[in-house]
Amino acid sequence: MFEIYSNFTTSNPQKMMEEYRKVISKDFVYDEAGTGMVYNTHDDFFNAFKGWKNGFSDAKFTLHRTTRNGNIVFHELTCTGTHDGLFPMPGYETTASGNVVANRCVMILEFNKDGKVKKCTLYFDNFGMMKAIGALPVARKD
Repeated sequence: MFEIYSNFTTSNPQKMMEEYRKVISKDFVYDEAGTGMVYNTHDDFFNAFKGWKNGFSDAKFTLHRTTRNGNIVFHELTCTGTHDGLFPMPGYETTASGNVVANRCVMILEFNKDGKVKKCTLYFDNFGMMKAIGALPVARKD
């Protein structure tokens, strides 16, 4: 799934959704634990990822480790990108800071019996990311 996201360009969002529909189930749930948002429709999921890509247009994932347990796959990864656009958060949007952000994440994918993803849970360091883009004050060092 993160390969599709990494290859997404804002100029062709329909192509991205077509690719996702091939790998996610009709009852797919996206649980973004870093923000507390849960998306229960394909369109809501697509709009959430579109928001990420709008805020970090050059975002790329680096996969560090994958572990499988039955129908569940765990990916440990880092998402790196420049905060170069509006980035929606629950209740507000952050303006572009120009800062480069490297955010460590864990993505948990649960597959159904047909081999499609029925749930994706994404854990990431929201506090660290918000600090890196200047949306939170940096702690004083004195």
